[in-house]
Amino acid sequence: MAKTRFYLIRHGQTDWNKEKRYQGWSDIALSDAGKEQAEALGQRFRRLPLDALYVSPLRRAIQTAEPISRITGIPMEIDEHFKEINLGEWEGHTIAELEEMYGDTYRAFYADPFDAQIPGEGSFHKAGDRALEGLRQLMEKHEGQRVAIVSHGGLLRIMLVLALEVDKSFYRKTWMSNTSITTLDVMENGKLRLTGLNDKAHLEALYYEEKGV
Repeated sequence: MAKTRFYLIRHGQTDWNKEKRYQGWSDIALSDAGKEQAEALGQRFRRLPLDALYVSPLRRAIQTAEPISRITGIPMEIDEHFKEINLGEWEGHTIAELEEMYGDTYRAFYADPFDAQIPGEGSFHKAGDRALEGLRQLMEKHEGQRVAIVSHGGLLRIMLVLALEVDKSFYRKTWMSNTSITTLDVMENGKLRLTGLNDKAHLEALYYEEKGV
């Protein structure tokens, strides 16, 4: 059995990302910069083998996946498992606003998000279990193949904590930039291995191209 490879991709930039607002299930479109990032990401897949493309149903993820689909010819498959964490009434607000509105309740969440209750979905564990179930299904369906999942930074980091069975502090110690690629391999023995994290080489190339370097 050949190993299975997952490309875990965070969506491109939105205006709410720039403003540091929680997005959750709010259906925010990509900014102009985010669309440019998505095109650069799509070009990356001219050189990466790919067999399937799964996408969160939220618009920012779909817009990010469109260039990959167009360039590779692989159709997008919408998958609810990979929708962002539902944050209910916290969505649309910044950290400073939430600290002012909810005080110690929000600060307790920020200090230890896995053990805190959140509006909307209820907990990180519930959101993570949803994503992990989606990953398990794709592991069975696409054994030995290369699969891209275009989703959301928060949800993907939670999924990694649960899938890799690492300490929950890993969530705060990692980051996924807009359109970055994180690589998760399923080895021949069925074990999961993180082989790449927050790879944004396509964005760095775009930056230097714009600077004329």
